[in-house]
Amino acid sequence: MKRLMTLAAIAATATAAPLAAQDKPDHIVSANTGGPYLQATLDATGKAFTEATGIEVLGDGPQTLPQLQQMVQANRVTWDVVEVPPVFTMRYCGELFQELPEDLQNLENVLPGFGNACGVPAVGYANIMLYDTEAFPDGGPTNWADFFDTAKFPGKRGLWDGAEGVNLEIALMADGVDPKELYPLDLDRAFAKLDTIRDDIVFWRSGAQSTQMMESKEVDMLMAWSSRAYPALNNGASFMPVWNQHIIYNNVLAIPKGVKYPEISADYIRTAMMPAQQARVSELYPVIPGIIGTEPELTEAGQLLFAATPERAAGAVALDLKWVADNSAEINTRWTEWLNN
Repeated sequence: MKRLMTLAAIAATATAAPLAAQDKPDHIVSANTGGPYLQATLDATGKAFTEATGIEVLGDGPQTLPQLQQMVQANRVTWDVVEVPPVFTMRYCGELFQELPEDLQNLENVLPGFGNACGVPAVGYANIMLYDTEAFPDGGPTNWADFFDTAKFPGKRGLWDGAEGVNLEIALMADGVDPKELYPLDLDRAFAKLDTIRDDIVFWRSGAQSTQMMESKEVDMLMAWSSRAYPALNNGASFMPVWNQHIIYNNVLAIPKGVKYPEISADYIRTAMMPAQQARVSELYPVIPGIIGTEPELTEAGQLLFAATPERAAGAVALDLKWVADNSAEINTRWTEWLNN
């Protein structure tokens, strides 16, 4: 049985004696989804890491899988640490991502179901429905069936342009499938349900675009990442989150294959997984801490969108990430065909 590492042990490792100057770079690059969240991670983990090591942390984002594939294939990897969906590290462990040190593979108190040999659960968020309270002053949709009911709730719907881990699941829930019995996904049924609202869908292709949709009122309701709804609501957008049938998703921190200083990348991840840094990131941007029991101090908008309360966690829908990873080729092919049909 593998030994679980306590946070105290991780702290000791992360604050070990500084490396000799010739053994470390001037800077490393941490890449994630970009925008305000990237800045939050730099202000929290980046500053703490620099204070401990003297190594500057630069940010890049939004990162994409094709970019990483090109870097690794060309042996020109410029990202030292990446934050990616867990299905990526499940699918490409050992190919695009290197296995993590044993202590990071066996952390205590991390969110279950998302980590693997190449990725440690970093932060999470909820795929939630939000609706414009000005468009629906008497009450908006309360579940995915309502979201798909264009007669009862007319207007444009915003959806992510992607298939893995959200759109097919919400379509099936809208069609009456029990959230606990989603898998294996009935792809024919899911796409048939999506057909019923196709003319009313406006797709977003980045988290920033979903934020803009709320602020500009381009849509009347949408599925969005809870973390990306935060800037919109914080700026006064009249959208209300619906905490029902939401899907929790957790990104993982990983080390790309071919980085020059993998041990320093691992130290950065150890710093990121410290409770103080987990709490600080969530205070700056309302993501779910990867360490269970972390208690950030949140703003009013942050509290409205924080998915890790006991009540919201209890009402969340669980993903079968192994099934999604194993079937990703078919899922993405079907999605592309549906979009282009």
